[in-house]
Amino acid sequence: MFQAGRSRPASGRGIPARPEKSTNQPGKKSLSNRCIIFLMQKRCSNLWCQAAFGITRSDLDFYKSISNETETILPPDICPDCRSQLRCMHRNERNLYRRICGLCGGNVISMYSSAAPFPVYCSACFYGDKWDPLSFGVEYENSSFFDQLAKLYERVPRLAIMNKQSQNSDYCNYSYANKNCYQTSGSHYEEDCLYGAYSTKNKDCTDSLWIYGSELLYECMFSKNCYRSIYLDHCEDCRDCLFSRDLKGCSSCLFCSNLRQKRHCVFNEQKTKDEYERILASLKLDTYSGLEAARRAQNDELPRRFPVRALYHVQCENCEGDTLNNCKNMRSCYYCSDSEDCSYGLQLDGTYSSMDLDYMGYDRSERCYQTIGCLGLFDCLACNACWDGSGLRYSQYCFSCNDCFGCLSLKRQRNCILNKKYEQPAYEKLVSEIIGDLDQAGEWGSFFPTNLSPFGYNESMAQDWASLSQKVALEKGYKWKEDENISEVSKIIDAKSLPDSIDEIPDDILNWAIHCVSTGRPFRIVKKELEFYRKLRLPIPRIHPDERHRIRKALRNPRKLWNRNCAECRKPMSTSYSPERPEKVLCEECYLKEVY
Repeated sequence: MFQAGRSRPASGRGIPARPEKSTNQPGKKSLSNRCIIFLMQKRCSNLWCQAAFGITRSDLDFYKSISNETETILPPDICPDCRSQLRCMHRNERNLYRRICGLCGGNVISMYSSAAPFPVYCSACFYGDKWDPLSFGVEYENSSFFDQLAKLYERVPRLAIMNKQSQNSDYCNYSYANKNCYQTSGSHYEEDCLYGAYSTKNKDCTDSLWIYGSELLYECMFSKNCYRSIYLDHCEDCRDCLFSRDLKGCSSCLFCSNLRQKRHCVFNEQKTKDEYERILASLKLDTYSGLEAARRAQNDELPRRFPVRALYHVQCENCEGDTLNNCKNMRSCYYCSDSEDCSYGLQLDGTYSSMDLDYMGYDRSERCYQTIGCLGLFDCLACNACWDGSGLRYSQYCFSCNDCFGCLSLKRQRNCILNKKYEQPAYEKLVSEIIGDLDQAGEWGSFFPTNLSPFGYNESMAQDWASLSQKVALEKGYKWKEDENISEVSKIIDAKSLPDSIDEIPDDILNWAIHCVSTGRPFRIVKKELEFYRKLRLPIPRIHPDERHRIRKALRNPRKLWNRNCAECRKPMSTSYSPERPEKVLCEECYLKEVY
């Protein structure tokens, strides 16, 4: 059981900011369609937020379930969005740097820049036996726990990058078993993929977001088992489809939405094969101007012409949130699969009976609170990037550990506090003392404070969900990371000066630095990327990879639900489409009638 304490006051330590089935079982009301009863109304204690939020019976039941008989975790003082923002400030996925391993002296790609105060080890050294993280252990003093933790964090070596069992994929972070991949994050079992995120078992895909089991995709999102397609959103089992949304079992479709098992359609109208090919050829998608014109047509015409489903729920029961698959009893959760009885979750996979989590999976985790980037955990609180353990508190990058408190970079350890090992009775006594001190300071149960994050705000995942300018971030007391210059280039060119057609692009472009048309940031084209564009007959992008990633993420609906009436039957429903949006939004029943 968790020991517990008071919720945190506004002390400055927090964020200063096959046909588908119906989504719910017959006879049961979806959480998204019934009134959520709040037993307690609060206002976020962050002065720049102050959003109203409620505490439900299920929230209180969860806090009680992870407390012992004498101490209780009380509801937090900051809202769910600010809690997630704080956790995400401790995770950097896409900003990678070249530096030297602090142990072997070899070159390494790292998520930590050379300005980080602590040593960084390559994977071979970190998991090797030439160093002992317990040698950095310190005695707990009866003073600020987080101040002591900060001092420890400045000394203990860290794993350069979360990238295991990969081949020729040095620039991949939070990834596993990838081959010949570049700049992918949160992705696993990928091959020959570039600039992707949160994707699995794909081959030869570029600029993707949440795709699965696909090949030769470009700029596709939330799609699975597709082949040789571009600009798809929420599509499945499709081939040679372009600029389309919510297709299943389709091939050679262009500017289409909500179709099932169709072929040679344009804007949902049936065409002959010759007509379709003439229309496709007229778009001149091998040119940048042609591709951009088609992209604008997709953005302008699809929302105007075709209805959308209120929420993407597949095989779900009693769930509130969006983009959920095979889930049950989820509340305020988004982008989750195979999870149950969770609240305030973002991108969960195989997670149960937990609250306030981000980027969890793939091994099952259960009874976790205030965690991010973890897998295979049980009964853990305030952990970051810990794998396969139980009873962990305020620990980061600990692997196969149990019952550790305030530890960093441990492997296969138990009963450790601030990286110092104890016998079990002494460990339990000191843990009670530390919790008492945290409780007295109003900090027990909260996540790590922002000053313990080694990343600038713009390096972290918080920028993906709550984008801030440098000025605003610095005003709020956050760190900011300046861009590092691109070196070793023979030519610098403005993206607007690039040839329009892929046929006119020389091999020498691999030695150029290109200035993004949107941000002015320089970027480079790598060899595998150029080969991909030539294979699919696509033009060279003129936007920095980070900006392309930002644009894709901006296409997602917000992590928020609104009450609206179905555009057809007028039945009240919850949806991630705000009332101001132009789309015709349908409830699940009307959507299925529309599609089938």
